[in-house]
Amino acid sequence: MARTTSAACPNFNLSLLGRCVLTGPDGAVSLPNKKLAGLLAFLACMAPDPQSREKLSTLLWGSHLDAQAKQNLRQALFKLRQILGQDALKSDGELVSLNAAVIACDVSQFEELVQDGSRDALSAAADLYRGRLADDISVGEESWSEWVAGERERLSELALGAMVTLGGHELSEGRAEQALRTGQRANALNNLREDSHRLIMRALSATGRNAEALKYYRDVVALLKRELSTEPDLATRSLAAELRSNHAQNVAPAAGEVAPEASPPLVMHGEKPSLVVLPFRNMSGDPEQNYFADGVTADIITALSRFRALVVIAHGSSFALREKGMTSRQIAQQLGVQYVLSGQIRKAGNRIRVSAELTHSGSEAQVWSDRYDRPLTDIFDLQDDVSSSVAAVVDPAVRSAEIERARRKPATNLSAYDLYLRALHHLWGGTREDITKAIDLLRQSLSLDETRTPTLAALAWGLVMASPLGARTPPDATTEALGLARRAVEQDGTDAFAHAVYGFTLFGPAGDNDQGRIHASEAVRLNPSSAFAWGTLGMIDSMAGDYENAVACLQRSLVLSPYDSMLHLWMTGLTASCFALGRHEDGIAWARKSVRHNPGNGTGHRMLAANLVAAGRQEEAREITRRRDATQKTTIRDLRAMRFFKQDDALERYLSAQQVAGVAD
Repeated sequence: MARTTSAACPNFNLSLLGRCVLTGPDGAVSLPNKKLAGLLAFLACMAPDPQSREKLSTLLWGSHLDAQAKQNLRQALFKLRQILGQDALKSDGELVSLNAAVIACDVSQFEELVQDGSRDALSAAADLYRGRLADDISVGEESWSEWVAGERERLSELALGAMVTLGGHELSEGRAEQALRTGQRANALNNLREDSHRLIMRALSATGRNAEALKYYRDVVALLKRELSTEPDLATRSLAAELRSNHAQNVAPAAGEVAPEASPPLVMHGEKPSLVVLPFRNMSGDPEQNYFADGVTADIITALSRFRALVVIAHGSSFALREKGMTSRQIAQQLGVQYVLSGQIRKAGNRIRVSAELTHSGSEAQVWSDRYDRPLTDIFDLQDDVSSSVAAVVDPAVRSAEIERARRKPATNLSAYDLYLRALHHLWGGTREDITKAIDLLRQSLSLDETRTPTLAALAWGLVMASPLGARTPPDATTEALGLARRAVEQDGTDAFAHAVYGFTLFGPAGDNDQGRIHASEAVRLNPSSAFAWGTLGMIDSMAGDYENAVACLQRSLVLSPYDSMLHLWMTGLTASCFALGRHEDGIAWARKSVRHNPGNGTGHRMLAANLVAAGRQEEAREITRRRDATQKTTIRDLRAMRFFKQDDALERYLSAQQVAGVAD
């Protein structure tokens, strides 16, 4: 007898990190065979995105004849419905998806915790990662083997990165022993990742075991030489040099000796976060690649310099210090900067791998790290692609670190800049409460310093976004937002963020379509690495009717900053464009991602319902409307006034779909 299910709370839990374990209301649930377990694991990892039957049959029965593979898939889906209930699987012709309301999976929980990035979330993510994905599921099909191997590596890298970042948090908060244990856990996952080795070295040093940290470094040198025929990267060697220096300073000088006097460091004045980009290291063993590594470094410096919220050391200074044998911390102290970006480049065959790491110079805590694998095609296009990708992610990583610093300061000792940073945390939150709090903090910041361009632009953005999020706004909110955004652009005509906000304000609330797009385009020209600029231009084109260009711009934004807090907004623009273009299945997929990223995204829920109606799935659309109206009721009149589509035909199709979905007049 199939179970009945409720959408309110998942009836089943699926654990895939480590062994595959399915539990239901009555305890553990047995799956008859490995392929059925594999099918459930794949659908759970891909949920809520629908998968084609052809893809599923190839994944698990690719070696069978086509007709037999399809029959095997039908039988497996039937069996899953018997076990999980009829509501567990959604099927629309050739597409099948798992209903997340019926079954919860630890993989999605793990990814959400990693994306959260807070200390508590990273600690929970590390605990949740109990081993390789579906370690006990073995399926003898090439497609399955390729998929599961790729997912296992991806999730393992996420877990290791989460542990290293967690260890950095522990170190910065004075919990060196916890940091050491976390580093050792990370090292157990992959003992060739140098960031986990650096965490262990820093933790050992922080507990007063400097000599042990240096011995550990010598072991790392031997390991890398034995396994990879290479030496440690610049960041690891610099840390070792710093540890040696600290060790030497702890030994009293001999009689008559005088300790050398250190040259005074520069002091970077002002409140903006400052950063130096160290020359990326060529690890390919080919001296010809040195020019490429230097070119990537110089281009990253140029791209980061376009972010007006950062102070970036010119490449002449960072390159000049390369030959002086200084550690990264010494360079940061000499230049008076708070953040250091370092990296390495390795060429293998016809591919290039670039690894980058951002650290805080004071605490040595890792703020961010990632790697980029690219095919070695046109060298100049590759250089542009890598440099813009790194720069686009470093800016929000520094901003997040600065926001966290400001949030830890006592409320009685906040500057205009601190208030601005605290406001940013709420500005991108995507909820009515967050936007209200952001506006309040930004007004406080401007009361202390009314000339800061980023604060003016941020408050304008907050006022523009307040109404769509259901927050109460003053009657003259549009006029005030326009005035603030105009002042921001007038004060700094090279600020891409200010131009993007002004363009969106002109286009949306003010209705000046042409001027709005001009300023949004100028934002992209000023800073091609700004995900916000590309996203704003894409939203303008989506609402204006240039849907193909909107899709291109919004996807560029997602590529530039894949973990950005604005993802839900750009994804909403994508699902709206897909609705207008008639690509309803794509629209459904983007809408689901949007509301998963921000469950409070009302427009995302409405766009999901519209695409479901257009795809002939009216009952699902009505369920979306019922759930949304329970928290924030919207009428057709409200949606017409919002005018998300400025083209009449698209707007009428959208409103008609909302009526079918159950939105009241």
